[in-house]
Amino acid sequence: MTPLFGWLELREIYGETRVCVFPHVGRQSLVNRRCDWIMKEQIIGNNWRGRRAGRPVGALGLLLALVLLAGVALPAYADDLEPPPQIPHYFTGTVSTLMGSVPEGTVVEAFVEGVKKAETTVNAENRYELDVPGESGDEGKIVSFKVAGVEANETAVWVSGKLDYDFNLTIFPFPFPFECFIATAAYGTPAAEQIDVLREFRDVVLLESTVGSRFVVLYYQLSPPIADFIARSDPLKTLVRELLVDPIVWIVEATGEIWRN
Repeated sequence: MTPLFGWLELREIYGETRVCVFPHVGRQSLVNRRCDWIMKEQIIGNNWRGRRAGRPVGALGLLLALVLLAGVALPAYADDLEPPPQIPHYFTGTVSTLMGSVPEGTVVEAFVEGVKKAETTVNAENRYELDVPGESGDEGKIVSFKVAGVEANETAVWVSGKLDYDFNLTIFPFPFPFECFIATAAYGTPAAEQIDVLREFRDVVLLESTVGSRFVVLYYQLSPPIADFIARSDPLKTLVRELLVDPIVWIVEATGEIWRN
């Protein structure tokens, strides 16, 4: 049996212990080794139970730390992120007026809610191509077009990545300096004041109605060869000017207060 002073010494070293009683076998070293083995077994068990109890607490603390870190870092990181870029809306087609196709190199512009987004020119085949970019908030906004500075009749809804083939543009009135061919031939110059009066009447009155627009289209189709024939003869130019063009100019000027308003 281990003496009392031996148990007191073990308590000081290992803490609370069990009391083990062995019969005296004559060899004290065997008893001491047996007691040491029991004490070590008890200490190892206590340490293992302590570690097992501490694992959930440590895991919970780590989880709370990660949550706090995410709550602070992620919002700040998200603020620095920019929204992903949008795929442009693609448009292609022809450009024309009531007179037909427009000249090569005519400028075509695209606007999203009035903000200019893209610009291109008409090619030799009378076609245009436009990639109209947009932002994340532009989905569903109206896309408008201008041809040579004139608003086109067609509009579209901007959709990221959409392909609009054969999106043909038409403009009205004419943005190009079509001449009054017969009047120019009769007066001998396109800079005559009478021709300016006729141009104004064309733009303000004729091109604002369907019937007037069709008349203008017909005039530009038929008048060039007639004007060439008039320009070759001075007597014919005088005759056309005094009997045809001057009376028309006089009537247009006389009624100017009416059609201008």
